[in-house]
Amino acid sequence: MRSTKYGSRITVQKRTKTENDIGGWTNTWADLFSCWALVTPASRSKRLEYAELKYDEFFEIEMRARDVNPDGDCQIVYSGNAYQIISFTVTDVVKIDMIR
Repeated sequence: MRSTKYGSRITVQKRTKTENDIGGWTNTWADLFSCWALVTPASRSKRLEYAELKYDEFFEIEMRARDVNPDGDCQIVYSGNAYQIISFTVTDVVKIDMIR
């Protein structure tokens, strides 16, 4: 495996609930982990599929598998922007589709 394949730094954040002053809850994001990943724009067919959802940016991420992998309750921070996870698969590597 080439180490240069993963050249972009991403941070995976997990949604957490924190209690506010009046007894309610607010959702915040806590860093789960940061890692190096391969981030590429989504393929043309996925762009057409996601265009119906009115999102501006579509990316595919590939990173090494780990003990703690992201799930649907996580978000990805890449280049200072937060992205929603649409789908992911875990094999020897984790592949994620994300949109903003």
